[in-house]
Formats: sequence, structure tokens, C-alpha cells
Amino acid sequence: MKKISIVGRNACGWPNLTKLSSGRVLCTYFNAPSHGLQEGDLVCSISDSKGGKWKKRSVVAERPKGGNRMHLAVGLANNGDLLCFSSGFFLKNEKLTAFSGHWLSRSKDQGKSWETDLSPHIPKLIRNTIPYGRIITLGGKKLAYASYRSNGKGNPSETWMILSDDDGFSWTKTFKLGSNDSNEAVLCQKGRETILAAVRTQGDHHVKLCEFSLERRQWREKGPLTLPMQHPADLTLISEDCLLLTYGIRNKGLMGIGARISMDGGLTWKSPWVIHQFGDKAGDVGYPSTVSVGKRGQLLTAFYTDFEPTMKKSPEGYRTLAMRWSLEDWLSLSDFKSIFASKTIE
Repeated sequence: MKKISIVGRNACGWPNLTKLSSGRVLCTYFNAPSHGLQEGDLVCSISDSKGGKWKKRSVVAERPKGGNRMHLAVGLANNGDLLCFSSGFFLKNEKLTAFSGHWLSRSKDQGKSWETDLSPHIPKLIRNTIPYGRIITLGGKKLAYASYRSNGKGNPSETWMILSDDDGFSWTKTFKLGSNDSNEAVLCQKGRETILAAVRTQGDHHVKLCEFSLERRQWREKGPLTLPMQHPADLTLISEDCLLLTYGIRNKGLMGIGARISMDGGLTWKSPWVIHQFGDKAGDVGYPSTVSVGKRGQLLTAFYTDFEPTMKKSPEGYRTLAMRWSLEDWLSLSDFKSIFASKTIE
């Protein structure tokens, strides 16, 4: 049975979950009740060990005067530091006027305090792009994150993976993915030599799967994972062979959160589920971020919405929410046992 808790009120969101070594979960999100057209900061809240009872933690990236911090890529470095790449815009009369920079914030105390570098060591190509998704570890001191540039209707939308060899103090290598039809991409390492990306397309806004070989140093496209207007997505590694895709369903009249599962490392995918529905009164929803919590098969998915039907007294208004749910409720008993017969991912 699913259980929903409030992470932040009056917050449009774009939430990003990070599971800490303590077992608690940190949620980083945009704290204004607007789809990026108001001033606001990136802030974080922290849960208990069960993914509930959220408490405000800190300001991750404070907005510049007249602007906001709304985009984010978050993750743990190999040394345990929390990292958050962010970007945003300057505004006037709720209209975007200019890009407000690509910054990097670092926390050495699990999100209690942050130091922000307004000019991080990243390739020139990336400086005016928008970070998104997870910062992932690749062993040793290697890290990776994704960032994109959308040039408007009719122009190519481009995405890159950026690599660091020194735990995020400098970022020197870029690899383009998505064949000029991609923007928001979330990375997930599968094994030692492969990185997967769930990538939103610019044309009809479906999600496609891309695969990167660390040995060959190149990306290739593997095909679509969702229908048009079902985006963006998160990839969660459940076990050595099991991948979970969670994604926003933004089709008119069908607003919700969808999920698909692969039991063979992304080669094939089972039919989709709708794990949460917002109803026809919702207009702006989605952007799920999912981590494993508690016992096997227990999951926590954060998302935002401007209408939440489970809030009976006051369903309207922007909120960032977290939903506790279980794979066991959606899979056959044989599939569930098969997943956890292999090594699970902590």
C-alpha cells in the first residue's frame, strides 16, 4: 500500500532524491510555487530512515538577486561529499530574461551546510547548459552527470555527459548523446563498463534509452521507453539485472506517475504501470525521482504536483511530495522472488 508524505509546500519542485549512508533520504528541490517563473532557491529536506517525516535541512543554492536556482543534478562523490550542480534564470515580471549561471554546490556534512562555486571547472561547452538528474559514481574518483541545451522550437536539443576524475573538483571530458533530439537525461551505471541514460526527447517528448560503453567511449540509442508526452524519467537499479523506470505521465486527462521494469538489464521491458494518478484537475505534475528504502522492494518516489487528490482538505496548490510504495504490489510472486535472488543494490 502506498503512503504519501509532504516534503515541501508551495514548491514546484523538480525533486531529486539522494540516499545517505545513514539510510535517511535527502530531497533537493525548487522552493517557489511556479514553473520557474518566480524567484526561488534550491533547498533540501531530509527524511527519517523510512522515507517519511520530512524536515527542512538547508539552502543548497541561494538565488542571485532578481533570479532563481531551479535546475539541478545531485549525487554523492566517492569521498562522501554531496554535490549539486544548479542553474536558473534572471526574471522580470515573471518572464525569463537571461541565464543565471551553471554553479556547483558541495556539502561535507550531509547537507547541513553548502559551499557554492559560481564558476566551477567545467568545459566551456557546458557553461550555458542546464544540469539534470543524478551525479553518479564510477569508481575511484570518477563521477559523471548530464547537462543539456534546448535552443527552442525547430532547433536541435543537445545533451552531454560530463566526466570528472577527481571527485568533482574539475570536469574535463564531454560525450554527446541523443542525436540532437534530447534534453533532460538521468544517468545510471550498469556494471563496470556500461552507463544507461533515460532521455527525454524534444520532438514529441517521449523517453528513450541510451547506452554508453566506457570501453568504446561512445553512446548509442536503444529505442523508446514511453509514449509521447510521458517524461521525464528516472532510472533506479534494483538488483544486478533489474532496472526500474519511473516517469511523468503528462497527457491531458491522464496525469500521473508511470513505471516500467526490466529484469534483464534494460534489454526488454515489461508493460507499464500507473503507480499514482493526479486526476483531470492537475495541470503541472511529475518529475519523479526514486530510491530504494527499507526492506527489499520498498521504494520512495518524489514528485511535484499542482493538484493532489489525496489531500482532501486542500488538493490545489504546488507541493513536493514523496510516495512510499512496494514492487511486491505490482509484480507476480515469481518475478518478485527472481529479482531478489540476485544481489540487490544498496
